[in-house]
Amino acid sequence: MSLTKTVGLFAGTTLAFGGVAFGADQNNYAAEIADLKAQIAEMKSASGDSWLTEQRAAEIRGIVTDVLADADTRSSLQGSGAGAGYDGGFFLSSADGNYSMKLNVLQQIRWSFNDNPDTGADQSFGFENKRTRLNFSGNIVDSTWSYKVSFYFGYSNSVESFGQGDLADVWVSKDFGNGFAMYAGQFKLPFGAEYGLDAGSLQFTDYSVAASLLGPGYGQGLMFGYSADMFRVHAAYVNGLGEANQAWTSGSPSTDWAFSARGEFKLAGNWSSFGDAQSWKGEEFGAVIGAGYAVEQDDTTDATPWSFTVDATVDFGGANVAAAYFMTDDDTGGEISAFTVSGGVFVADDIELVARYENIDVDGGPELNTVTGGANWYFARNTAKVGVEFGYAFDAIFTSAAEFANWTQSTDDGQWVLRGQMSFSF
Repeated sequence: MSLTKTVGLFAGTTLAFGGVAFGADQNNYAAEIADLKAQIAEMKSASGDSWLTEQRAAEIRGIVTDVLADADTRSSLQGSGAGAGYDGGFFLSSADGNYSMKLNVLQQIRWSFNDNPDTGADQSFGFENKRTRLNFSGNIVDSTWSYKVSFYFGYSNSVESFGQGDLADVWVSKDFGNGFAMYAGQFKLPFGAEYGLDAGSLQFTDYSVAASLLGPGYGQGLMFGYSADMFRVHAAYVNGLGEANQAWTSGSPSTDWAFSARGEFKLAGNWSSFGDAQSWKGEEFGAVIGAGYAVEQDDTTDATPWSFTVDATVDFGGANVAAAYFMTDDDTGGEISAFTVSGGVFVADDIELVARYENIDVDGGPELNTVTGGANWYFARNTAKVGVEFGYAFDAIFTSAAEFANWTQSTDDGQWVLRGQMSFSF
């Protein structure tokens, strides 16, 4: 209650009780009222007009504090202290951070035009929903336990053996500290630098044909890793190379054993800079060299096909270059070697020019030579971008497996393709 009202109530009460109980003279009442008014005037004179303002401000501050406390309770999921928001993905988290879930979406829409020089071959063009993927990731038990579940709602021309309704990465990991970790489930096998990147973090609309066809792909099993400041290594033991979403049968597995491993040495920069293919303006100089090896033994033929790669990536802070060499041997006399050279340069903060050359040489057989050039327009880095590319084949496209990159099988050189893609990763 304000001071004025208090004084008025006191004065009124005094008058009422005085008139009934004591029958005091009216002149005395008037004198008392005049004295109270004088005291009020003295208080106003001492503190100015701010006395009521300060009182109201204190009351308002109390109300705001109560409202904020109530809002915190409501936003903490029924008072549990949990959190929610967006940080590289929409997330929910318990108050202690031991349990969390982050939701991410990858959506890629592509338009392509292919001109095949083979006699009678039709020009192929149109839109495709290249990738629609939903990721769930976070912590369980405590911060040393993490998980990831990736699900493809749609996927066309899948070089990763995924189709609509298929699972991709599905694993649980344990961080043992001091750089040691273990993964159990289904995951990309450690091998090459390019294919190790997420599809939403590439410089081009898709992976190179060489990296996609000559690598081991995905596997189901266990993976162990060690990371230090200057180097890191990962090794996996799985059912078979290039196997995903395989069901157990009486004949499982199709191989007696299968291994894949990769080691990397960082010459300069931070590991985080190599989590995407771009070298953004303002980033520091960085360089990494790596090597990968994968091998398995066939259960029926006892053949031991293997693959090997060595690669290097250099970031200049606004420009980058990457190169990789691949070799595979199916242990039956069939050898394939390949190499890729690619790079990009930012001509503006959000415009990047890119180019890539790749060669695949089948020992005693055909050869593939393609060059691709294009540009990317980044609205929010890899979160929202548009890429346009033109590719030209100097030799025939000898394999239909290159169709994921919009090449069609041919018997003559001179094929070209135009690709445009919108990619959203959030």
